[in-house]
Amino acid sequence: MSISFTNRLYTETKDSHTQVDRHPFVSMIRTNKLAGEMYVNFNKVCIREIQTVLQLKDTELYSKLYKDIGIPEIETTQTFDDLLKHCRKYSLESAYQFYLGLLFGGNMLKKMLPEHNDFLTCENSKQLIIDFKTYLCNNVSESDQDIFIYNVNKSYVLIKGVFDEFYARLKVDIPQFDVQETRHLDGGPGTYPDPDLF
Repeated sequence: MSISFTNRLYTETKDSHTQVDRHPFVSMIRTNKLAGEMYVNFNKVCIREIQTVLQLKDTELYSKLYKDIGIPEIETTQTFDDLLKHCRKYSLESAYQFYLGLLFGGNMLKKMLPEHNDFLTCENSKQLIIDFKTYLCNNVSESDQDIFIYNVNKSYVLIKGVFDEFYARLKVDIPQFDVQETRHLDGGPGTYPDPDLF
């Protein structure tokens, strides 16, 4: 039995995602209000950029994933701009990271940042996760899978660079030991999608 594409995608991008997931900036989100605001606005900006170019063949699925986002207040840098360019150029790969990150982590973030409920709330998120994974399996050709995985890994490197800058901006000493993994927050996004069960 051949492995599904999204199961392979999970396996071959897990290391890159884990580096983001265990970033000290992500670990701060539970206890630092400003870090939480920065994290949510970061996701808003990235998803907004993705939606400017993303086109899914399944228009019903896209309408369920779509987020009506204003212009968040967040300072951008060259590193952040490089990530946004990547989001626009590789919108489906980026949608995989940011939409699934929101679907997996939105409910927990709502408890910490209730003022962002509209953005963080997704109806029937479990089914949307299944539907989006199924869409990828049906629409990413075998010949495109390697480059898709490469682009997802590259995006995680860019995200880590942005988080490095966020962390430095908050002027907090980087802990040297026992950096806790914050579950269900990102790529973003603990938030790493489980292997397919279908």
